[in-house]
Amino acid sequence: MGVAETFSQSNTPLDIEVRKFDPAATDNAPKYFFDGDPFKTHFMNALSILFPEGERFFIRSVLAYRDEISDPKLLKEIKEFCAQEAQHTLVHEAMNNLAARHGYPVAALEGIVRRDLRRFSKRGKKHAWARRAALAMTVCMEHFTAILAYQVLTNAEATQQGLDPSVKALFQWHALEETEHKGVAFDVYQATGGSPVFLRFAMFLSSFFFLLGLFVNLTVLLYKDGSLWKWSTWKTGIKFCFGPKQGFLTRPFRDWLAFFKPGFHPWKQHNDLDTHSYVGQLKAYVA
Repeated sequence: MGVAETFSQSNTPLDIEVRKFDPAATDNAPKYFFDGDPFKTHFMNALSILFPEGERFFIRSVLAYRDEISDPKLLKEIKEFCAQEAQHTLVHEAMNNLAARHGYPVAALEGIVRRDLRRFSKRGKKHAWARRAALAMTVCMEHFTAILAYQVLTNAEATQQGLDPSVKALFQWHALEETEHKGVAFDVYQATGGSPVFLRFAMFLSSFFFLLGLFVNLTVLLYKDGSLWKWSTWKTGIKFCFGPKQGFLTRPFRDWLAFFKPGFHPWKQHNDLDTHSYVGQLKAYVA
């Protein structure tokens, strides 16, 4: 049975809440804000550089199908999805400015992401296949960010130990909101007749380009820092990313594979995670 046959329009089981994180919160974070380590710090910087234009792309891709949605609940969730993603854009731009003030070529790296994603969105205005592909990519990246968010919220030893409190709060805030709206783009895709087969194909491509962008950013930042060719950098990096038990990228691999199961939906995975239990930890940073 195909995915679109299994679920109807909105399948989000909770309310999506828009919270405003203080964009100035990370202004005084140290240069190496993650355990004093260049690799860990620049891994998070590399992620953050992808987010602002990536979030704008997600918003455009979902809104392109809004007029085809009839379910009032899903329409409300689309509005909340866009509002959350817009806040993520603003806050990660502020965080990226911190790296820029330390002399890293953030603007150039952001410009590459902006050029490629806006070019794809323009194709979507002219060609139905590109519009569908943009939404499929959004669904895939929302799954990718949701499973990384789950690691941030549940695997503190690997993802938060030694992290500057303000940056830690930022990523916790982002993670809990990614969890809340993780099914919205998926629901829009299936409600508008998207193919499950095409979606699985899109996941391979999206994952490849996401990881490529991440490691291009990381390499440039480490090179600028003078840390790229140091064995100590990669010794830390290999363990951080690919450690068999606590690796930031290896631990969520089974969650990534779940996307390819027949009848998959994001809310079939980790649906017992209570996002509101984390809100109290963020009161100093969130309005």
